[in-house]
Amino acid sequence: MTRFFTAIASIVLSALTLVAAKHEPYNLPRIYWDINTKQQIFPSGNYARMTPLQDGRLMVVAESGGGISCCYSKNGGQTWSAPEMIIRSASDIPFSVPDLIQLTDGTIIVGYNPRPSRPYTEDRKFGIRVMRSTDNGKTWQGPIFVYDAQHTFEDGCWEPSFLELPSGEVQLYFANEGNFTHSGEQEISMCRSFDQGQTWSDAVRICYRAGSRDGMPAAILTDNGEIVVIVEDNGHPNRSNFRATTVRSSLEDNWSNWVDAWSPNRNMIFADDADKNSVSAAPYIRKLKTGETIASWQGDRGNRAGVKMEEYDMYVAVGDKDAKNFKAITQPFGLPLGQKSIWNSLCVDHNGDVFAVGSIGNKNQTNSVTIMKGYPMKGFMANHGTPEINGSFSGEKWTAKNAQQIFMGTITRKRSTMDFLYDKDNLYFYARVVDKNAFTDKVDNDGITLALDIDNCCDTYPQKGMFRMFLDANGSISFYEGNGGKWNKIETPETIKFVANVKSLYYDMEVAIPWSVLGCESAPIDKDMRCFIEVRDRRDSEIVNETIPDAVLRQSWTWPEFKLNPDGFSGIDDVWTGNNTAKAKVTVENGNICVTSSRDITCASIFSITGSFVKSDNCVGTEYRTNMSGRNGIYIINVTDIDGNHFRSKLLIK
Repeated sequence: MTRFFTAIASIVLSALTLVAAKHEPYNLPRIYWDINTKQQIFPSGNYARMTPLQDGRLMVVAESGGGISCCYSKNGGQTWSAPEMIIRSASDIPFSVPDLIQLTDGTIIVGYNPRPSRPYTEDRKFGIRVMRSTDNGKTWQGPIFVYDAQHTFEDGCWEPSFLELPSGEVQLYFANEGNFTHSGEQEISMCRSFDQGQTWSDAVRICYRAGSRDGMPAAILTDNGEIVVIVEDNGHPNRSNFRATTVRSSLEDNWSNWVDAWSPNRNMIFADDADKNSVSAAPYIRKLKTGETIASWQGDRGNRAGVKMEEYDMYVAVGDKDAKNFKAITQPFGLPLGQKSIWNSLCVDHNGDVFAVGSIGNKNQTNSVTIMKGYPMKGFMANHGTPEINGSFSGEKWTAKNAQQIFMGTITRKRSTMDFLYDKDNLYFYARVVDKNAFTDKVDNDGITLALDIDNCCDTYPQKGMFRMFLDANGSISFYEGNGGKWNKIETPETIKFVANVKSLYYDMEVAIPWSVLGCESAPIDKDMRCFIEVRDRRDSEIVNETIPDAVLRQSWTWPEFKLNPDGFSGIDDVWTGNNTAKAKVTVENGNICVTSSRDITCASIFSITGSFVKSDNCVGTEYRTNMSGRNGIYIINVTDIDGNHFRSKLLIK
């Protein structure tokens, strides 16, 4: 009888797995780091902060060289000037933990934290000071007094961070122990300036958890009109050590009330409970050009569980436009145990790309300031084109330059790049994986899993309309169809053309997949689709798999969007204005792009002049608006109307 009921239960369970379980699709960007962009910009230093300047340069400040130093890049972070000293530390008062901001009027402000050396004396206090430049960093005025705490380390103040409000008010946040001379508590305080940083108000309390230590603030203003400050909070119940936490105030309220331990305006940042279990100290927050948010911290996630700060690495997650629900966690530097990346920060540059900025060094040794560039993308795209299937992109025009639309490698530490094309007959996929020892004669070889949800099932289990294939470095393909909640392996269609080209330092893959194999009569230009990629790195004693952040193979709702650009349009290479078939008009004013059309618009996509994908929005109605203020440069916009017509226009934002 027991066997009978067991069998019945098994049948019922199997039947349940066949039922489609459609899910709301994952709708946040993910960051794809190019590990080849890792470079050192200060040979020694800590607490580096970076910002884009209005003249097109990038600027970084750090505690380095015996004071607060800076350097600049004129080419988007590819190369950097030699460090320049803004202010040198006093002999008995080191200057530490800088932050910087360029105000709307062009003034650059650098804040820093005087930290007296032992033996302490009452005339040398821990404080916050600023330096100002009104000529793009050529000369500096200061130091300007902002705040003093007490004269001992136990009652000091720390870590300045700036925010400018639309009104012109400049806010300077910092961690403050000066008000707690009889305890180890700490609050976040804030001073205001109404004259571009020349004078500052008294400090006000922003947040405080009794018995705990709110620290390391960084602030943004969301597109929804909230001031959000990320802090490290070591007072969450049943949690030891620090957790990245936001406190917030409406722009209208502007901190007329401070946030206590139980306020609904205090929240740990993570969407998934599992991510709350690891240390997330020294957090930092920034806003993407598309409005979503990104946060970084130093911690002990994954294989670093339980290590001390001397081995913390940097982690980065993406949140929504309210600076909540952070997920898609990546580890840009991916350091081995024994190394650390601490006191990290983030920067969103003029093009909307992201820089990770870390203080990297060996355990218990001094650090250097190192950066890496990443690309936030919600999804992938394919331009129209027909490549030769020969395992080489040489001489071919792919969607991105050098067929590098997608970057992976933060887990395998082997740079992997991918791209797509399509024509009326096939979908094309190209990949290059830098691997000096690619296995081709094992059961589990090196290679790439490519999966497609052609029907946008957005399901929790594989269903009809979903396809998966493993592209083996030995030149073979394993092919699967989704159906009834399972991946069903079938014989690989002979019409698929695949070439794997293994070299001494890397291997290339190129495949042509007929649309008919994917259940389509022709290229599904108007369909919403989704895509999954996983790189398998076969090693002598293990297999390391790297997937798109937060993407699960069986759950297509977690996969990034995938779209085909209309035939004849290349978002990367065509910078001229084409036929305006929709009789549309494009205007730009103060960074605001407005498109008005004689027919309903269904989609608008924007690209930089260098070919980088900037954003894509689904539209309803005859008008499309988007804000690109602060992103000076030349852009291409492609708009598709309800009849499938499209037009292109070149834009200048200044």
